[in-house]
Amino acid sequence: MPASPSSRFGDLPILSVTAPDGSQRNVVALRLKTQALVHLTTYRVREGDAIDLLAARMYGDEGLWWRLLDGNAIRYPLDLTAGDLLDVAGSAQVTATTRARTF
Repeated sequence: MPASPSSRFGDLPILSVTAPDGSQRNVVALRLKTQALVHLTTYRVREGDAIDLLAARMYGDEGLWWRLLDGNAIRYPLDLTAGDLLDVAGSAQVTATTRARTF
């Protein structure tokens, strides 16, 4: 099943691998390097800021929280602490067209 185009895995290939039990499984390839994003602004994290709420404020969609992680050295959402400086990419880099289709 392919990932949603708005997912952080949307542009990654799907690989077919053999599991330890011999069955074939489809998995998403890992991104080993972060993508270079066009820097728009910098935001200093305040006490109580949550990554999904920041994404909703900056991109209009809380589901795009991963874009803040991808554009910064933060790997896990809970690693966000007050005082951190986040590079925020332009919104054109985080929007995608989705189709109403299920698999």
